[in-house]
Amino acid sequence: MARKLELQVALDCLRIEEALRLMEQVHPYVDIVEIGTPLIFEAGLAAVEQIKSRYPDKSCVADLKIMDAGGVEASSGFKRGADIVTILGVAADVTVQAALEAAADHGGKVMADLINAPDPIRRCRELEALRVPILCLHTPFDRQGVQKADAQPLAEVRRQTTCRLAVAGGITLDTMPAVIQNGADVVIVGGAIARDPNPGEAASAMKQLTGSLTS
Repeated sequence: MARKLELQVALDCLRIEEALRLMEQVHPYVDIVEIGTPLIFEAGLAAVEQIKSRYPDKSCVADLKIMDAGGVEASSGFKRGADIVTILGVAADVTVQAALEAAADHGGKVMADLINAPDPIRRCRELEALRVPILCLHTPFDRQGVQKADAQPLAEVRRQTTCRLAVAGGITLDTMPAVIQNGADVVIVGGAIARDPNPGEAASAMKQLTGSLTS
């Protein structure tokens, strides 16, 4: 049975107006819309509410990167319209469990972001044991010049877990095939879409790629 491959656009803008303009161009081609951490810092959770209300057919991720107070902070995201909230994979198990309980209460999901996890493979196994449904291997923005997303231990994680796997960090149309073939279920793209002269065409090409490649 073929995997369900999804394209997630990361709205890492600093102004809600920029995010809405980008969504106008790319929404036909993306499956999931992520309200990025920079936008949440600048515009607050109102940005989640506004984008979800305008695009209710899209799954909406609030990239909160929760590290503590998992139940309170996850609930805040769900109450404002998020379908998925992110928690840092290095957060304590009790924090992860609290976020998962909030997700169950609100009918949402939790994505664990493995950014800067010292042993991502081991932590992925632990998070799966906690019943986190989505894991994200994430190349940090500040390291994308020296560490590429397709060099992460994606294939090994894929062999050891049954969770849905997302990959983020500097992904382009050229690097997407390796990411998909190594086991990604969700490809998260920010700059390669947002900075393209024609974001709609870029998103369309990437969406076509997710449909043409299977593992």
